[in-house]
Amino acid sequence: MNWRALMAVFLSWLSVGAAEALIRVEQAIPESLEAGSENSIPIIVTNDSAVSWTSADGFALSYHWLDATGETVVWDGLRTPLPNAVAPGTSIELSASVEAPRRPGDYLLRWDVVQEGAGWLSETEATGPDAVPVSVFAGRAFTVVEGIAPRVMTAGSVSVVKLVLQNDGCRTWPADGSVAAAYHWLGREGGGVRPNRQNVYWEGRRTSFPAAVRGGETITLEVVVVAPERSGLWRLQWDLVEEGVCWFSDRAPELPPTSLVLVISDPWASGFWWSLLVLLAGAAAVSTWRSGGPRALALFFSIGDVAWCVGAVSVKQNIVLTESGAGLTLTGWLLTMAGAAVIVLLIRVLPQRSHGWACWGVVAGATLVLWVDAIYLRFFGDLPSASALAGVGQLGQVEASVRKLLAPGDLWLWLDLLPGAILVLVANRLRRSAGLQQARGVVVGLLAMTAAGGLAAAYLALTPPDLLAQVFRRVSVAEEVGVLNLHTIDGLRSVTRRVLSRALDPAQFDEIVEWFREREPLRAGAGRSFAAAEGANLVMVQVESLQGFVVGLEIGGREVTPFLNRWTEDALWFSNVTDQTGQGRSSDSELATQVSMLPMAGGAAAFRFAANDFTGMAQVLSERGYDTFSAVPYEGAFWNRRRTHPAYGYGRSLFVEDFEGGENVGWGLSDRDFLEQAARELTVAREPFAAYLLTLSLHHPFEGFPAHLEELDVGIWDGTPFGNFLHTMHFFDASLAAFVATLEHEGLADNTVIAIWGDHDAGFPWRSEIAAAMDATHDAAGWYLSQEVPLFIKVPGHDFRGERDVPAGHADVAPTLLALLGVDPAPYAFIGRNLLGEHGDGPVVGEYGCWRDSIHLFLQGNGALDDGTCIELPTMVKVPNANCRRGFYEARRTEEVSSLVLEYDLQGAIHDELVGEPGSDR
Repeated sequence: MNWRALMAVFLSWLSVGAAEALIRVEQAIPESLEAGSENSIPIIVTNDSAVSWTSADGFALSYHWLDATGETVVWDGLRTPLPNAVAPGTSIELSASVEAPRRPGDYLLRWDVVQEGAGWLSETEATGPDAVPVSVFAGRAFTVVEGIAPRVMTAGSVSVVKLVLQNDGCRTWPADGSVAAAYHWLGREGGGVRPNRQNVYWEGRRTSFPAAVRGGETITLEVVVVAPERSGLWRLQWDLVEEGVCWFSDRAPELPPTSLVLVISDPWASGFWWSLLVLLAGAAAVSTWRSGGPRALALFFSIGDVAWCVGAVSVKQNIVLTESGAGLTLTGWLLTMAGAAVIVLLIRVLPQRSHGWACWGVVAGATLVLWVDAIYLRFFGDLPSASALAGVGQLGQVEASVRKLLAPGDLWLWLDLLPGAILVLVANRLRRSAGLQQARGVVVGLLAMTAAGGLAAAYLALTPPDLLAQVFRRVSVAEEVGVLNLHTIDGLRSVTRRVLSRALDPAQFDEIVEWFREREPLRAGAGRSFAAAEGANLVMVQVESLQGFVVGLEIGGREVTPFLNRWTEDALWFSNVTDQTGQGRSSDSELATQVSMLPMAGGAAAFRFAANDFTGMAQVLSERGYDTFSAVPYEGAFWNRRRTHPAYGYGRSLFVEDFEGGENVGWGLSDRDFLEQAARELTVAREPFAAYLLTLSLHHPFEGFPAHLEELDVGIWDGTPFGNFLHTMHFFDASLAAFVATLEHEGLADNTVIAIWGDHDAGFPWRSEIAAAMDATHDAAGWYLSQEVPLFIKVPGHDFRGERDVPAGHADVAPTLLALLGVDPAPYAFIGRNLLGEHGDGPVVGEYGCWRDSIHLFLQGNGALDDGTCIELPTMVKVPNANCRRGFYEARRTEEVSSLVLEYDLQGAIHDELVGEPGSDR
């Protein structure tokens, strides 16, 4: 269609108040538009009024749709922002956004100018503007002729449904997969309401067409339907999707019909079936005891407490593992039952009358531990390590997050304790008539279980890879050995390390030093950027839960982070920064960015290594005369910051008691008030200074964002954690803009390097609708890449700006900033690289040992190269794992070196070796 050939010029006369306000419009309107489509229309607008139109005053170009009789069909059209002020008598050329009505027919399009909160210009003009006729046709439309959904499905189950569709549009549905049948799972809102995606599984499985379907034709499909993972009453809604273009329902005048489906929890994936079984067993035991049932039953229930104890301790571990989609393997079951058998054997050394109640106490204690495991697993996606227990005192400070992670299904873990007590009572009474032979039989059975577990352990020990030596994800190990066995092994290792720790072998130390020496060119200050900001101040802002996808994101026609969006051009913007945190979350980001070390696989380094003699960025700058201080408006005990920040080299640290009152958002002082007070602190600080500021407005589970601070129209995400997250990011962005403006006003910005990064991902469950909102694929690769955080560095007085897509990580922050400030990072024991120097293209290691470079993404399996997945970037095509061999072993060595440096506190000793001062204590 030649739109220029359809150019029509007309004048619209509008008045504002008592003044004669005129606008002239030259437009290119096509004769027809597809129903529901969003179009960009060239237009020239001339302001003939006496009022200047600016976006700051709320002015925007918009339109109305009228029917053929002139009645309004759509009043509030899309807004087209004004990129600059339109003064009286001047014109502006725009590409106006216009959404066609969803119902086909003949319409009139009338342009208008709106001032948000004040009104439309046309509302004050009696005659109203002229309008242009436009025909709207059905392009993407369909009818569900037949599609009977199942009445009941279990959570996560799969069903095949016969679906008959009719093409009601003029566009052919091709058979190449670009158009497919799909579905949505919706919460139970009223019929005809556009879905609130708070309670939605939006991205249903696609079913392609076996042949092209032209307008008016029908087709019969066998559609695979996957039930939601959460139980409840859901509405199944059929839809069609043209990948990368739209859902057909988004362009339909009415929503497709829905069918109610009851989704129930899979009883085998929860404790329901076990609780029911124990309840029935308890009832049968009471009946046998009271009625004097068959002797075989009496003998069985006389050991009912033992059977229940072994069964409960074993089964509940498998229930917890289902939280991560995992489950016990055969060796896992054998070792789990063997562990339970050993406990019962130990109980038998107690007086016989206490055996049953000791078993009950064991099950109750194991249930408590496993329940905590389940909650931890929902937050961190993995099981806790023994070292993670060091942070248990912080649970009261994250109470909201913990409450959010509780689930009704947790009750099934506990409900067998009551019938279990009944089994204990009955067993005690029945044992009075049991003979010695039965007791021996119980011991023999328990010993047999223990022996079977021993064989399973031997099999694991002799079969590569060495599972316990390669803990890349604790759930994977728990599948093979059991959850409680893993905790036992981990605890014994922790105690052993403390009791039997030995000095590092000198040869191994020399190998570590050589590793750092070989990587000196990657850290070194080099090129035009080295010392570009020598002697300048440094301000670092670590932003709570800031993820990379929000940069450039628009919602409701507004930018989520307009200030950071400008910095993508005005500052250095590193757009491929891997989140290198682990179970230590924010504290791991502090470790990685400040001392350029990777966090350990288990626990938080903030507790495990707080006594280390770190070589941190702040310490290096302090030695060069910098005034160094950190600031976080929260309790200093949280993440052990009163110990770690001085250990990282900060001369002083400000915590909640050091700040004035202000509005709290989430955990503490709002980003606006915090950054405002931090700016005042900077204005009186001795120069040069290095300040490390940590924000914390709203954190997982992103509840309670103040309504009066909401500025975005988040649409379907309103009131959801994801919507609150977007509000939080927008609020931080505005607070950051004000902070930078203060530094500029005080004359500090001209001599201050400002670095900003996200501390870790926001922790959203990886559901299809979240993936779609992040523009990511709903798979493991999409999840891993979506966790990336942005890194911005503003260098005063230099033209260092624009996007840098080099793969990077948190650990690269310290060497990069030091090099900019004129400090050569080469002689320091930093895992990271100088991103503005000769950084190379080695793998950047993230969670679970996964890594990426500029060519490949490797998703870790159980620790071996062949168990992982090698993906080519940017095509996201799986390639042979041999393609990732070099990066795999390099990443493994990087993790190993970082762990040894932390474990043996080697940063200072390595630095001495690198600068030629060998012989220091190590």
